[in-house]
Amino acid sequence: MSKQKVNLAEVFNVNENELQTEPEAVASMPVVKEKTKKRHIGGYFNDDVYRQLKHLGVENNMTTQDILAEALNAFFRMHNKPPIA
Repeated sequence: MSKQKVNLAEVFNVNENELQTEPEAVASMPVVKEKTKKRHIGGYFNDDVYRQLKHLGVENNMTTQDILAEALNAFFRMHNKPPIA
């Protein structure tokens, strides 16, 4: 079996007019203003806690972030603090 060499000049010979297209309009990204700097709060729990948290999230259509915010706000109220999470 003999392999033919590929002529790279032919492979890369492209009509430049075909490559030139009209630039697409790009929508600008909305500017998100952050009120305050956000910090990570986390902890390590066993697998049962993780699975139950995820299961409740699916049942209630909530993200882990949503669940933690709700839990922190309940904790703040319990200690007579404003719910700010």
